[in-house]
Amino acid sequence: MEKIIGTFVRIYVKENQRCEAFGKKPLNKVIAEMALKMDITDFVEYKVFEGYIFDKKLHTLAREVIDHELPIIIEFFTTDEKAQKFLEEMAPYLKNTVVLVFRDTEGYFFR
Repeated sequence: MEKIIGTFVRIYVKENQRCEAFGKKPLNKVIAEMALKMDITDFVEYKVFEGYIFDKKLHTLAREVIDHELPIIIEFFTTDEKAQKFLEEMAPYLKNTVVLVFRDTEGYFFR
């Protein structure tokens, strides 16, 4: 068991969000590629079945087959330095998202 003190980041985006600066690539893919580029190794992304971001309109899997507005949650755990650098570089592209940052978080890695 390896104990690490670091930063846990959770980002909420909409499934249909595109990033103009990256050729209209889906924002969740831009975030994933940036995390890889910055050597953030403990990364997960998942689509929720139901929820909303900002619009207070409940989006469900059954209704969003065509609209693609389901929230996507992206999480990663890394060093404080890498998390800070990631957030600084991504900040211009994170419009209409929610970012939660939990600093000084204990992580346990069982290898």
